[in-house]
Amino acid sequence: MKRAFLWSVVLVSLGIHPFAASGETPEQAFNSGETLLAQADFQGALGAFGRAARADRGNREYLQHYAVVRRVVMLRRQLDAEEDDARWEYIARGLHAFYVSQRLHGEALALDRKMHAKLDNASSAVMLAETHLALNQDAEAAETLASLPPAEQTPSTRSLRGLALARQGKLDEARRIAAGVGPSGDAGPGAIYRVARLNAAVGNDEQALGLLTRCFETVAPSRLDAFKDHARQSPEFTRLASTSAFAQVMKTESKVAESKCSGGSRCAGCPMRGKCGHGRGQ
Repeated sequence: MKRAFLWSVVLVSLGIHPFAASGETPEQAFNSGETLLAQADFQGALGAFGRAARADRGNREYLQHYAVVRRVVMLRRQLDAEEDDARWEYIARGLHAFYVSQRLHGEALALDRKMHAKLDNASSAVMLAETHLALNQDAEAAETLASLPPAEQTPSTRSLRGLALARQGKLDEARRIAAGVGPSGDAGPGAIYRVARLNAAVGNDEQALGLLTRCFETVAPSRLDAFKDHARQSPEFTRLASTSAFAQVMKTESKVAESKCSGGSRCAGCPMRGKCGHGRGQ
């Protein structure tokens, strides 16, 4: 019943947008929405997805894209007006996850800078540094991580700093960092993956592939494809990508039982987590 109510709200909200342009098919409207979203034109994407969903109300993909982008538009407005620090951080992290999932690194960078200025901790430094690295801003990533006090350094911050240094050709320093950093026994897949990338960057192939295997085994099934796609595209693994050992690692399956809130196709990066049927375990 709750899921049906949610979708009825989404369907009603579709009525506030103009009808599809003459001759535009639902597929064309949807494709237009994806193009506009890739350009970070959220309002334009919302309108296009709305036209697609209204023209073909039986297509759940169209409805889901409309609902997610509508939520993003609302959260962006809410973030600017939010005065409660904890709530601001919660919204910001949700938007960051969405931007990264859509490869909107420019949007992520602006947000991550605000978040790091506000929080100034290891977690915000990692998010900002990873965005810098995604944009090939290696010196900026290294500077962000080097500015953290020693007491706040973690395996993740050290790994990313080593990775940034390796990309700048400072391999000796990067190797020293790699020799002294490793994920803890209870580390999450993100932390394990960062150490794997560093080891690949400095030529520790066996360690890198072993950690990559461990990462894939510990990530939730709904997030596994995203991790594997990132590894395939990561410059650190380019040298290994054509090897049989890497191909074998890419066959690794998750050993984690899927949580109820991550059953959707893009839940990991969805700012609607906890709001939709998947997020409520329905």
